[in-house]
Amino acid sequence: MASPGRNTLRRGLASRHLSMISIGGVIGVGMFLGSAATVRLAGPAVILSFALGGVIMMMVMLALAEMSVAEPVEGSFRTYAAESLHPYVGFVVGWTYWIAWVVIMAAEIVAASTYMRLWVSPELALAFGLVFAVAMTLVNLTSVRSFGEFEFWFAMIKVVAIVAFILIGAAAILGLGPFSPIGIRNYVGHGGFAPKGIGGVLLAMVMVMVAYGGTEVIGVAAAETQDPATSVPRAVNGVALRTLVLYIGSMTVLVGTIPWFEVGLGASPFVRVYQLLKIPAAADIMNFVVITAALSSMNSGLYTSSRMLYSLAEAGAAPRFLTRLGKRSRVPYLAVIGSTFFLYVGVILYYLVPKTAFLYITGIGGFGFLFSWLVISLSQIYMRRRILAQNPSALKFKMPGYPYTSWMTVALIAGVILTLPFVPGQRVGFISGLIWLAAVSLYWLVSCKKRFAPRLITTKGLTRLEFASIIGWRGLDPDVGTGDGGPLGGSRGNGGRKDG
Repeated sequence: MASPGRNTLRRGLASRHLSMISIGGVIGVGMFLGSAATVRLAGPAVILSFALGGVIMMMVMLALAEMSVAEPVEGSFRTYAAESLHPYVGFVVGWTYWIAWVVIMAAEIVAASTYMRLWVSPELALAFGLVFAVAMTLVNLTSVRSFGEFEFWFAMIKVVAIVAFILIGAAAILGLGPFSPIGIRNYVGHGGFAPKGIGGVLLAMVMVMVAYGGTEVIGVAAAETQDPATSVPRAVNGVALRTLVLYIGSMTVLVGTIPWFEVGLGASPFVRVYQLLKIPAAADIMNFVVITAALSSMNSGLYTSSRMLYSLAEAGAAPRFLTRLGKRSRVPYLAVIGSTFFLYVGVILYYLVPKTAFLYITGIGGFGFLFSWLVISLSQIYMRRRILAQNPSALKFKMPGYPYTSWMTVALIAGVILTLPFVPGQRVGFISGLIWLAAVSLYWLVSCKKRFAPRLITTKGLTRLEFASIIGWRGLDPDVGTGDGGPLGGSRGNGGRKDG
């Protein structure tokens, strides 16, 4: 058993940080550049895609909030899955979520480099991508509070910018102020509100889920948050509402000001709106905003991926040296550096295939987010049962409508995953995701399960508590806590002490 306090992360995040960190992760490349792909798939009916995706997102957030308030642990849903479903599930979802974030960070490099081309040559844009990657690495290597402050203000910039975009676009549609009224012609013309039919709405759901991916950062950050029992529910409710308003509002304005078939991937559709409205310098201002949005999302992703990698290392599912923390910062600096490596891979990929890199990268990341959301929803169902049997008082925040809403969420997410092969540009993500799951599963079978097989063979006749202690799986008994469960179980990272 690890000694108490060993390798523990510092609880340096306040409630305001937690809310903005999640917004920082969710409002990035998926909105400002990825929205073009969703609009072309569904037309103006993309509004419905974002509304349906928002319902799924809210359900997943509520499920994660219930678990995070009951047990705010390092590793978040990776640990919950290992304890409530099976250690193998926790192992697979931890690595899958990590790879999803690192490829999305690469997508943010692609996006930031694309935005820079409005001002500089393509060669210089790539150089700026490298500078951005180094800058975000330095921010994450300082301290968790410094990261929280940076993310708070960068996320605030894009929230204010999106609100301004919604107000200006609405004025143009309604003909208020200096604008001639656009009216509803872009909503009902050019093939109607749903030119691709209901099929287009459902297919757009894949890119929509990529756009909403990142809200679950709240669960990961809960272990470094002051008073998670109060901060997490407040952040969940606030982020869900703000995200829905910002996404649905901005998409409504976007398809109302630009004919849906004119929206492309060459530049941010948001910048294109300001160019069409002929607002002086507005395109440059918005371009600055979308660059900060990409950096904010990249920063949030680097934080999340490094903490998940740290959690995997604490559980013995990754090299142990990744658990090393800075003496003063208490930041897992080697996990940060390891995750940063893939930012540079993204820059190289963009250089090699600039036209297709974005869709290919987000396709792989989208599969990872969807798989993680599916595991979160399943974990909540079985973790609720476990907590009710062991410690009902820990359920200070409950998902409404359980178990019906929980199973409905599982079904909806599974349905979205099944549409991946039918979305242009997402088939590679689906296939790559399956290959990734197969590779991680193979590693589990060859390395982890084989390593613990002798212990499992000798467990005949042991009590339930003794068996749980041997394999490091604390989901079987509330009093079991090894602090270093190995790849078979979750890791508290604090000597088995349960916070909250």
